Amino acid sequence: MKKLLAFVLLITIVFTGCTKDKNTNNKNEERLLVYVSFYPMYFLAEEIGGDFVETKTVVPFGVDSHDYEPSMDQLRELTNAQVFIYNGANFESWVEKLINSVIEEDKTINASKYCELIEEDGVVDPHLWLDPENMIKVAEVIKDKLIELDGKNRVNYEENYESLKKRLMDLDNKYFEELKDKKNDSIIVSHRAFGYMANRYGFKQIPVAGISPDQEPSPRTIANIIDLISEKNYNYIFLETLASPKTVEVIAEETNLEILVLNPIENLTEEEIESGEDYITIMEKNLENLKKALVK
Repeated sequence: MKKLLAFVLLITIVFTGCTKDKNTNNKNEERLLVYVSFYPMYFLAEEIGGDFVETKTVVPFGVDSHDYEPSMDQLRELTNAQVFIYNGANFESWVEKLINSVIEEDKTINASKYCELIEEDGVVDPHLWLDPENMIKVAEVIKDKLIELDGKNRVNYEENYESLKKRLMDLDNKYFEELKDKKNDSIIVSHRAFGYMANRYGFKQIPVAGISPDQEPSPRTIANIIDLISEKNYNYIFLETLASPKTVEVIAEETNLEILVLNPIENLTEEEIESGEDYITIMEKNLENLKKALVK
């Protein structure tokens, strides 16, 4: 955090005299410069903005979003962005220090302000994007902001938004349809990231770790989960991508559970990007694995 504060102070001092000129130059560009904090917001901005925006993400592809801090070059370029979109709800620990120092608040969109947040053990769960209904809400805000900044392309933004909205609604309906005949009511997950998904589609998550995957579960927590597995008919334990598999592998070996992937879509790997994966295709893969644990 001290490192980040030093960055912010340096950016504020060094670029106070030139930010105005850089922003002026940027306004002459054909495309809007849209910065986002991490992948789910990148997906929305890209889908709605299309060819009329240049979308850049602070957290690089393939990097865990939880502990990332922006580089000096990223902070510098953020001063030129027409809009900065972030998740909020304490997901990006570095964001609040940037508002009104690196980028003005009226150029930002805090996605968490437009969604009904849930709490787990008194802690706000930031993983709001795992509910497609929340993604639709945030997408509409992004669409309106792009129209405000670039009214001449209103029709394109509106058409892109409507197309995205339909895809997200179809995804939502598919989840409801394919999980409606659940035989089990809970899943065991590596960390408490799936509260919004669980609430939306009527099941419970039993987490090994807390809201952050970096939280190490206590021996008592692990023992309690092993006891629970022996009492109920669980066949699977879910491991997320970009997380250490160590604890999950220990539990799986102890209880003879099969490990399945449940992707919290906090980021995409380079391989996923190259193969054409996106938020919706990964959510569909998540659904296939959920069906194994809850329905089949």
